[in-house]
Amino acid sequence: MPRQLQLVRPGVGPPHRERPVRPGCVYAVRPPATPLLANALGRVDWSDAFAVDLATAEDGRDPQGWADAIFRAPRPPAARILFGARELMVRAVGIERGGPHVFDTVSRSGHEVLLGTDQKHLAFRASVLVDRNRVVLSTVVELRNRRGRAYFALVRRLHPFVVRAALARAARTSGDRDQG
Repeated sequence: MPRQLQLVRPGVGPPHRERPVRPGCVYAVRPPATPLLANALGRVDWSDAFAVDLATAEDGRDPQGWADAIFRAPRPPAARILFGARELMVRAVGIERGGPHVFDTVSRSGHEVLLGTDQKHLAFRASVLVDRNRVVLSTVVELRNRRGRAYFALVRRLHPFVVRAALARAARTSGDRDQG
């Protein structure tokens, strides 16, 4: 049975205000109920979301800037190894290869950017939302066939680690983006 995306109104969900503000600390949250994310895919089989608190009110507020820092910045060696292994694995089982195009911007609103791609085995969207004093990175996935389910059974175990690391890295460099 598909896991349903539980959308909540922006600003409502896990008790963000009760958490001590620790800039740069990435933590799990429920995916926010934004119009872009709610209409991202026809069906959601899997979802997750992570947030990072912003250090100051002056931190970057442009969601495209955050998306670029998360998905287009040079990857650390461990992430490059994982993505390289992914490319070898998908060739062996006949899944479409990835590349920079999989993180193309699909849609945008004032405080949110939606990225992703549609492939034969699955479709995914990643939402980067600048919400009050935090940035929320949400992922929704639609599995389209057996290959997609088998592929994602492995990916979903690694996904939280990769996303947390990418979001933390983007938060560390947010001051550089604002000044550059």
